[in-house]
Amino acid sequence: MMDLVLKSYLRYHLGESSEDEDDQITITYLQRDYTFDKKLYDFIQDLPTVLRHKLYIYCMRQFWKDDLARSLQVPVWIPRSVQQQQLLFEARHKNIHFLHLPCNTRPEYKKYIIGCQCDYCKYCAHPIDKQRELRKNSESFLYFYKTVPTTDSLWNDRMEIICYDEDGAHMYGLPVFNSFFEDYSLSKKLQYTKFTFSEFPANVSQNE
Repeated sequence: MMDLVLKSYLRYHLGESSEDEDDQITITYLQRDYTFDKKLYDFIQDLPTVLRHKLYIYCMRQFWKDDLARSLQVPVWIPRSVQQQQLLFEARHKNIHFLHLPCNTRPEYKKYIIGCQCDYCKYCAHPIDKQRELRKNSESFLYFYKTVPTTDSLWNDRMEIICYDEDGAHMYGLPVFNSFFEDYSLSKKLQYTKFTFSEFPANVSQNE
């Protein structure tokens, strides 16, 4: 009996089972259908429970020996995913608008976006157009949202909302995009702001 079961199992495992539909049985497990050799299935069902459990453990070990090498391989999409995540991080860190990322808009189709610090907006956009847009944005903080497409994502938001407190107030996280970035730049402050410096003592020892 045991020899017959093992022979049937080996024939099935090597793909030599019968192709006749009457000799096949379909079993649904976890919403998936599996086709087995009917004789092999009947032989296994006739085995003692302990022996069936051992046969199951043996088959699963053989399966994982073959599958483990494939499952340990790094998926082909991982390098591109890491590159994309790094690109999104740098966009938030350098205050570059999502639309001006290389994966979204080609250079020849870019238009100036208020506050964006990409190479096009910093060096290629017409300075008169930039000053006009910045002036309109300083007069109304809603003007920026009229110049960019409406989105349900966070890429037009100044700060990321991570949660709400017990009173329903926003709990803010990391910055996303600041349309007033150029208004707060050092060159702007040096041009219009008067700086004062505290007097330092002539003798450094006075600080000690």
